[in-house]
Amino acid sequence: MIDNSNSSSLSLTQQNYVECISDAESQHGHAHVSALAEQLAVSKPSVVQMIARLVELDMVKRHDVEVLLTPAGRKLAKELDGRHALLRDFMVEQLGMPPKVAETEACRLEHDVSPVFVRALRDFREELTV
Repeated sequence: MIDNSNSSSLSLTQQNYVECISDAESQHGHAHVSALAEQLAVSKPSVVQMIARLVELDMVKRHDVEVLLTPAGRKLAKELDGRHALLRDFMVEQLGMPPKVAETEACRLEHDVSPVFVRALRDFREELTV
């Protein structure tokens, strides 16, 4: 689980940047400011400003034009991805929601649920499969 102080100290926007950088790392090994600006539909100066803030928070590091997650950033991205998958799968499998709707809802909820809720939902799903 994520240290609650890390996730609660990051805004939704900052968390979205971490997720986008993680996606770019998975595909290309790193992220670029211009690609992040395009994906997030914001200006390059906005991306540069946010990257600087995420560097201060030890979530990312810059190497020339490449942006990479730090271990703390990777930990956050992994936790958010896990929360997203748990929520999406629960909504589809247990609630019968259409996958596209569940995907959209999971994107919203993954940033707001507490570690206590995530643990309880995981435990509940495990009980259903026993």
